[in-house]
Amino acid sequence: MKKLLIGLVILIVVTVGVVFYAFDTILKGGIETAGSSVLQTDVTVGSVGVSPLSGSGGIQQLRIANPAGFNEPYAMELGGLDVAIDTGSVFSDVIVIDRIIIEQPVITYETRITTDNIRALLDNIGGGSGQQQPENGAAGSGKRIVIRDFQMLNPQVRVASAIGSADATIPDLRLQNIGEENAAVTVAEAGRQIFEALSAQLLNANLPSVEDLRERVDEGVQELRDQAEQQVEELEDQLEEEVENLQDRVRSLF
Repeated sequence: MKKLLIGLVILIVVTVGVVFYAFDTILKGGIETAGSSVLQTDVTVGSVGVSPLSGSGGIQQLRIANPAGFNEPYAMELGGLDVAIDTGSVFSDVIVIDRIIIEQPVITYETRITTDNIRALLDNIGGGSGQQQPENGAAGSGKRIVIRDFQMLNPQVRVASAIGSADATIPDLRLQNIGEENAAVTVAEAGRQIFEALSAQLLNANLPSVEDLRERVDEGVQELRDQAEQQVEELEDQLEEEVENLQDRVRSLF
């Protein structure tokens, strides 16, 4: 009996150790796999540090690559996320996330004539105009989630187009109760709600237009021209001064 109890204790200790070690790896892999599947672009995570006891912790360097057809490498670089997860739900069919707080995310808003990269991601999810939400795979079946509190604070926006770029800011984005415990949503549906709200924020914000970017580029080109002309004038003045000095030296010889 004593040996059996010792064996059980050792087994429990080993199991707990494995859970502690594997918990962050499981979360990291789950985020990358589900995110990439839903958005149809690469989603990468630098590291995950979430306590398997309290469920609180952080996710570092979460990046969402731009969808196909856009030039910038990333649509979003989220840096650090403060998260709280109901750890008892991680291995169930419904994962309950108490909070996701993102401080100063960097959003590259790449615009085209008729669309932009955020709306392209929304179309990939199945939330765009005329699109149907996917029903198969990780995006539509299996795990479902509930997000009680989602906050994107102090978003930093870089507006990019083929003719130039400019920095801007948009208001904080706050969403609550994405899904309910008795009506949890798929990862795709949660992503759709978040990207719809973000797209609306961007479209309603006073961001630089393509014409504004063109004017800034023209102003920058004109400034470079002015600087070049000034440098040419300074070189001409220096050359004239050197020529006069040389002439004076020649005269002094005779």
